[in-house]
Amino acid sequence: MAVDEATLKGGGFIKLREPEIFAVRIKIPVGDATAEQLRAISRIADDFGDGTVHLTVRQCLEVRGVRAESFDAVHAALAAAGLGTGACGPRVRVPVSCPGSTFCKRGLNDTRALAAALDASLYGRGDLLPHKFKIGVTGCSASCAKPQENDVGFQGAVRPVFDELEGACIACGVCADACPTGAITLDAEGRPHIDLALCDHDGRCVQACPTRAIRAEAAGWRVFLGGCFGKNPRLGVLAETFIDDHEALRIADSAVDAYRRLGVKGERLRDTMDRVGHDHFIEEVLG
Repeated sequence: MAVDEATLKGGGFIKLREPEIFAVRIKIPVGDATAEQLRAISRIADDFGDGTVHLTVRQCLEVRGVRAESFDAVHAALAAAGLGTGACGPRVRVPVSCPGSTFCKRGLNDTRALAAALDASLYGRGDLLPHKFKIGVTGCSASCAKPQENDVGFQGAVRPVFDELEGACIACGVCADACPTGAITLDAEGRPHIDLALCDHDGRCVQACPTRAIRAEAAGWRVFLGGCFGKNPRLGVLAETFIDDHEALRIADSAVDAYRRLGVKGERLRDTMDRVGHDHFIEEVLG
């Protein structure tokens, strides 16, 4: 049976070493699946694959050992479970995220909501992209989802404010000790002053304050562009220090468009940025 492997890969059917044997990559948005969906995947693996399920690095699942003549049946079984295949090739891949503020006590922002919105607006988009395009969303500076290693990465952030109406400052100095950038200094009475120009919005002062005298005035995102792992790893360039969800979606869309316009076939985003200049590319993205 003759097959177009590139087309199949774009639809989530990946050729393996054995003749006419494929892995089916199943899209799991933001890494969440129901128990019934997992049971459905298990049945697909038994009925059409080799009985095993592989967890990919980017929070998807793969059923291996699938033959080309089973593709239609696999698609139908996935659709019945509310699932679909995961895009490969020169396309926007499934955004990955950590649990964020929904579950993690360190989370500063709702990573799952932003990742789901990015998935809905950008996932699978090809538009003649030069290469693969990966997006990562993490809820705090611990960077569990590695936003700096993605083509576009978002890191949860907060804007701290000193507010004695929220909680009485006891001049303990814990906030200044917790700040890694020296953005917090103490006056003669031990009260904090926050220099937002030095702040990296990691929220440590907010979490450290025992009386809530320092609180999060707003939650937002830091943005990294051009991160990449692989043979020649590179951390992304910090492009924005504090933006809201709406702006995050706009920047991600703009980054994909700029990459499509300025990139060369086979070139990852970081290489495009190197060639055209980081400042120029960021200006194209931010507008």
